[in-house]
Amino acid sequence: MTDAAVTPARLGALRHLSLGAFWLGTYFVITPVYTIFLQVQVSQTVARPIQSTATGLATGLAGLFAMVLPPLVGFVSDRLHSPWGRRKPIIVAGAAGIAVALLVLMGARSYPTVLLGFILAVAFLNTAGAAYVAVIPDTVHPGESGRASGVLGLMVQAGSVLSLLTTLFFIRIGHLRLTYLVLIAVMLLTLVPSLWAMGGSETKRPVARAPGSLRSFLSPLWTGDFAWAFFTRFLTISGLYTILPFLLFAFRDLLHLRRPAGFTTLFELCLTGVAIPVAMICGYLSDRFGRKRFVYASGAVSIFVLASFAIFQSLPQPVVLVLGMLYGVGFGAYTAVDWALALDTLPDKENPAKDMGLFHVADALPRVMIPLFAGALLDTFNAAAPLAGYRAIFIAAICLNFGGAFFVSRIKSVR
Repeated sequence: MTDAAVTPARLGALRHLSLGAFWLGTYFVITPVYTIFLQVQVSQTVARPIQSTATGLATGLAGLFAMVLPPLVGFVSDRLHSPWGRRKPIIVAGAAGIAVALLVLMGARSYPTVLLGFILAVAFLNTAGAAYVAVIPDTVHPGESGRASGVLGLMVQAGSVLSLLTTLFFIRIGHLRLTYLVLIAVMLLTLVPSLWAMGGSETKRPVARAPGSLRSFLSPLWTGDFAWAFFTRFLTISGLYTILPFLLFAFRDLLHLRRPAGFTTLFELCLTGVAIPVAMICGYLSDRFGRKRFVYASGAVSIFVLASFAIFQSLPQPVVLVLGMLYGVGFGAYTAVDWALALDTLPDKENPAKDMGLFHVADALPRVMIPLFAGALLDTFNAAAPLAGYRAIFIAAICLNFGGAFFVSRIKSVR
């Protein structure tokens, strides 16, 4: 016996914000760990000529977990029956694991320990994230998917901004590793309102289904509009993470900075600070005017910024910060409709966790797998000609962003 599909009730602003709070906490961890801390700790434990490769190796190994865990956790979550619902136990367990991983990174003094801590962090972030992403279709009314996507886009950017401000503060006082304790505290505190906002909406009994083949499990990746939404996200995030993990090294070498961590943090603050209002405004507008045009606009703006860096590698610092803000406009426009594209094209709306887990892979995998190849590309080209590697990765990012904008045009069921 199965439950009939129930359309979620419409949510008030407080519940929308509370539901998205854990996403703020998640990105409060992800942004500095992926783009500042890993690079700083690699630079402290690895010889300079192979630092980009070592960074890529760490993200590549972690990428195996980012690729495998989300759909498997989603599959289990759709079938889990507990007094606390289908999603909450997995989210809470994942959050506890994230805290442990951050403590490992905080104490790391060698590259193997950095590697272990980073892999654990990625594994548990993807465990918690895979269950969390299914809470949205469980809880949000279909007519509010654009609003929910905008709120989640806001939480991504707000979490990033707040964590970067925190990181910048600890850089200035010379105690960067203490930031890990703040990351743990914020991540756990933001979990509380999200658990409240989930309420009983995700406690219905799972739909009984016989396990299918691996082909049927993965079939949403090559059939229907959901597949195009997946690859739009995969390529757009890949474009960002071809560059972002190496910004600290790029600013050090291209702008000749002695302390690049502070400027890198400031650049990312400019980017995310602009992306926050853009994501909120575009998320609201997308419910009225459609999703695709925001992805097209995002691709055009992002390509312009990347081309500027590829052509004029050594730019004045104020110009670099302005370009960061402009990139924030493009990225904010994309994050505003990112989740809405998935929610609008879900193949099975009664059992969303597995497919939302697959969609989560399109975000999580590029963050940790793309730097493996980009890091090797960067070091190889830089060895052949001074600074040539940076031009190579900017050109690669342009191609990926163009691909993301192209794939969204293939979605037929979404405006």
